This record gives sequence, C-alpha cells and structure tokens, in this order.
Amino acid sequence: MSDDELPTLKQVQKSVAKSIRTVGGLHNSRMEVTDPDKARGIIEYIAMGGKLNDAAKKFDVDLKTIYRVHQDHREVIGMFREYNAGEAFLLKQRTQAMMHKKMDMMENDEEQIKKTNLRDFAQAASMMNEGYQNAIGEGAKAAVTINVGPTFEDVQRHLEEIRAKVRLAKNVTETPIDLC
Repeated sequence: MSDDELPTLKQVQKSVAKSIRTVGGLHNSRMEVTDPDKARGIIEYIAMGGKLNDAAKKFDVDLKTIYRVHQDHREVIGMFREYNAGEAFLLKQRTQAMMHKKMDMMENDEEQIKKTNLRDFAQAASMMNEGYQNAIGEGAKAAVTINVGPTFEDVQRHLEEIRAKVRLAKNVTETPIDLC
C-alpha cells in the first residue's frame, strides 16, 4: 500500500489482529492473549475517538491497561483513524455532491424551493464536516479557561475598599462615647 492509498477496512482489521497476536506473543499474560476480542474492542473504541477513561469504564479494565493498549497498538490505531478519516471524507464528498444535484434540480422549481428548508442542507453539510474533522483528530476541543489572577483594576478596587474600611474603623474608635 502506497502512502497516497487509503487502507481498506479488511486491511485495517488484519493489521489489528496481527498487532494483537504480536503483542500477545511477547507477553503471555496480557489481555491480548487472555481476551483478544476485548483488546480488539478497546483498540477500535480508541481509534473511533473514544476517550481513554471512557474505554476503561466501558470494557471494565483499569486505566493503566488502557494506556498500555493505546501505547502498544498506536500504529494500528493510527491506521484505523486514517481509514475512518478517509471514509468520513468520502461520505462528506458524496453528501455534498447529492446536495448540489438536488439544489440544481430545485433551481428552476419555485414551488420546491419554497417548500425546502435550506437549514436542512446546511445541517447535513455541517454534520458531515464535523464527522470528518473528528476522524482526522481536528474536531471540537474542550474549551480551556486559564485564570491568570485579578486584573490591576481589581486589585486597585480591592485596596480602595480596604482603605475605606480602615478609615471607617478609625472614625468609630476615635469618636468619644458619651456614657451619660
């Protein structure tokens, strides 16, 4: 298979099975020997974009084992992801072609244009693109918020509040109290 050629599903499945046999042959006590179907499931789950923590829960395996499987089979996981990205891209391309064809058919039919909600087309295109982006590892990322601390203005405001409280406290203690 050349670098430009996408792997087929059959090639990916054979590579996963070979990787499981190879790792299992090196270590007789590993999951690849004791439960190769579970190992295959974990590899496929990770390759499909599943989170490692979720894989540990789903397959009832400790996280350390999940990390090891991820590390030991990183090449076939990459191959599987490449296959998934290719399939997602082809599906996206086909959907876009069908959408163009449908739009061309509708172009001269005013009644059909009025009936059709273009949001449906846009939503389908967005979903296909999202699937493709996820498959190549460029999907939506969790937003990371970094708190760099208070601003200069916040500190000034806080200091002014403290000064006001100190002035108020001084006024209260300096005012003579009339006990009679």
